[in-house]
Amino acid sequence: MYIALTGYMACGKGEVAKKLQEKGYKYISLSDIVRREADKKGLEHTRENLQKVGNELREKNGPAVLGKLVRETILEQDKENFGKNDWVIDGVRNPKEVEELKNIPNNYLLSLTASDETIVNRIKSRKRPGEEDVSTEDILARLNKEKGIGEDMSGQQTKKCVEMSDFEIINEGSFAQLEEKLNHFVNLMNGYTRPNFDEIFMEIAYTWAKRATCLRRRVGAVIAKDSQQLTAGYNGAPKGIPHCADMGGCLREKLGIPSGQRAEICRGTHAEQNAITQAAKFGINISGATLYCNTFPCIICTKLILNSGIEKIVYDSDYNDPLSKEMLSQQLNVKMVRYEGKKFKI
Repeated sequence: MYIALTGYMACGKGEVAKKLQEKGYKYISLSDIVRREADKKGLEHTRENLQKVGNELREKNGPAVLGKLVRETILEQDKENFGKNDWVIDGVRNPKEVEELKNIPNNYLLSLTASDETIVNRIKSRKRPGEEDVSTEDILARLNKEKGIGEDMSGQQTKKCVEMSDFEIINEGSFAQLEEKLNHFVNLMNGYTRPNFDEIFMEIAYTWAKRATCLRRRVGAVIAKDSQQLTAGYNGAPKGIPHCADMGGCLREKLGIPSGQRAEICRGTHAEQNAITQAAKFGINISGATLYCNTFPCIICTKLILNSGIEKIVYDSDYNDPLSKEMLSQQLNVKMVRYEGKKFKI
């Protein structure tokens, strides 16, 4: 198996690579190529210098160059034993590198993430050389650059790589918890273990999202309790009403309404709303249940969830609705959990 690693600074990629090597995986890093190029230029191996050299390599030879060189290196070393060695490939930071490495059979992209607050606290507490007096603003600026915010597409685009990953680990706990999550990933990809219930219900939510008729965003939701699915929903026009595509396009697009604002101006019923109303229609008690959704809820869905008795929301991608986030941060009855595990596509 070939495991490529992507993710943000101070999120445990080095620790994961070390654990995989202990399991017998051979190690290679895209950063090694960048370091060799930095040596040729007589540059120190600071994060800023390596970012600059990596960007220059991509600009000169194309954004996939590092992935291509690593892939060729692996194939050369394994030409007489291809597929029998396990490899961990560190330092993936551009989507084109991901695409290049996907040409290797049995390759999985594992992403390591954490909240910005956790990353800032870790970097300040570990006090590596050059980081002793670093400010929060400097760390966030470096993190945004790494994510690709304001960067050229040929440069680092780690956020996009995370979105392309096959499995995500949110590393905000102990080393033991990180190792447990890593073992689950390896065993799941090898077929040695079963998906956990979060993975099962999130996959079902993504499956329901395929039925969505919204022209902007396809969303699916599942309400589950005691490891059993109760109801599900997807976003689209209410029953008996023409879909937006039949009405000449998205009303919100026509009115120029930005995402996350004026949720009431929409012909569609949201996935979470449909899942909750299905429970009401069939007399299903959802008090104490968990709602799984591939997107963070909007303000209208949030109010319904808070009054429905649902006790936990497991969501995947973010949705920028400030009022929803404000209200959810002010209450104590519903636990918010960012989904991690096997990733799914619509």
